[in-house]
Amino acid sequence: MTHTVRLATADDVPALGDVLARAFDADPIFCAILPDAGHRARALPVLFREWLRRLHLQHQATWTTDDLAGAALWSPPGKWHIGLVEEALMAPRMIGALGTRVLTALRVLLAVESPHPKEPPHYYLRVLGCDTARQGQGVGASLVRPALDRCDAEGVPAYLESSNEKNLSFYRRHGFREIGQVATHLGPCAWLMWREPGPRP
Repeated sequence: MTHTVRLATADDVPALGDVLARAFDADPIFCAILPDAGHRARALPVLFREWLRRLHLQHQATWTTDDLAGAALWSPPGKWHIGLVEEALMAPRMIGALGTRVLTALRVLLAVESPHPKEPPHYYLRVLGCDTARQGQGVGASLVRPALDRCDAEGVPAYLESSNEKNLSFYRRHGFREIGQVATHLGPCAWLMWREPGPRP
């Protein structure tokens, strides 16, 4: 099943923050960072809204559906790294949301980011998620298609980290392959995946 997708806008941020928080509520890494379910439910919408506002919308590479069923947050080549300015802008809300878990979260995120390949230039899928009630309906496939089509048209690879082993088969179907794995100090792993450009699978 295909869904109508479009570029996300600033007006979509509040709703998409909630949708992505629900999508990642059971994610192994986020559960380890925020083991208290109530704290996790409060913090994740803040995290995803900050990532949308500060890291992604300006690049015109964040996709959602007409009914805001999910989102794919991409960074174009050379724009994936979170710089000091972005960190400073996000810090007040992130610290407020994560509270005593902020240093734990930073340690995990830095561990996952550390092996991120510097070359060759590539598109980076930071987040892909859809509302729990819409999973299994082809939303994710529709959300990744525009950026992967762009990768193929431009001859540019793509990269992502998957924090949930159950999602690996989905990414393999879209041309990604595992190139490594990162173990966090909390236990859960992240799978590093790379996709060479080419014909549509």
